[in-house]
Amino acid sequence: DMETTLAFRREVCLNNPNDLPISCEYLDRDAFDIIDRSGRILTYMIRYLGMGDMMGFLWGVKVGIEGLPFSWAPIICDKLLHTFNNWVPESIPGKFMNAGREWDHHCMVAVGEFGDGTLDRFMERMDAFLKKHNDKVVVDENNVGGKIVSIVEAESASEITALNAFRFVAAPAFTTYCVGEDIQGVSVDYALPKNGGIAPPLAPSAAVPLKRMRYSHFGCNVVHEDIAYALGVDTHKEKMSFKHNVEGEGGKLPAEHGHGTEYHAPQNSQQRWMNMDPLNVMNPGVGGLSILPKYGK
Repeated sequence: DMETTLAFRREVCLNNPNDLPISCEYLDRDAFDIIDRSGRILTYMIRYLGMGDMMGFLWGVKVGIEGLPFSWAPIICDKLLHTFNNWVPESIPGKFMNAGREWDHHCMVAVGEFGDGTLDRFMERMDAFLKKHNDKVVVDENNVGGKIVSIVEAESASEITALNAFRFVAAPAFTTYCVGEDIQGVSVDYALPKNGGIAPPLAPSAAVPLKRMRYSHFGCNVVHEDIAYALGVDTHKEKMSFKHNVEGEGGKLPAEHGHGTEYHAPQNSQQRWMNMDPLNVMNPGVGGLSILPKYGK
């Protein structure tokens, strides 16, 4: 459950400022399922082509096709990626797929050793965490007990590359999933208080989402949330309602991808941008500012 996941962050990953892991990424079950359903091809492309010129060229081709003046152009690439996705083998090794299907919350943690025992201390904390939580009695409806925390180790460079690529394609996989399933979605990035992490509640009057895909930079509590809705739902209304709920939980939007023209920035941020760009030519309309020259009305 999420409470145990947050305890892992607190007790193992962020136990002290001297033993921080290299990275700590989080995926929920919806994120895992959507990436597997619609992101296999892109995961394989990143695994074997990397993120260099060839991948950039192919992504440019996709963007170019989507910009063609035909009604089918904006969706054809994602339709094909979704359609042929399951023709491709699972994009990460079976031991990770099994864990992904068994558990609802996942942390991908990379730990380094810098010559002062960092790795050994991390392993000691993790072993203590496993013992503490897996020694609890957990019983299902059949009165069968089981562990509540599982560790699966990436044991080779290829496994590490596969996992990193799988996490990296989360956002485009959501787009492909929505297009392929003929649904719509909204994407939000937000930061939660350092002692938080539970998913902000949806408003009682909110539309019921089809999927709620959460993945985050877990160590710093920056969350990406992609929410899928049926066609006909007012997604802008749902996004603004969700924004209000995040802020009610002490969170901030946006967290790392900028205000764009959708979010109103705090007044001190607006004033700073106006001082930097008095002619309003660099980024007109950002953060709720005017789109007119010199911020005219």
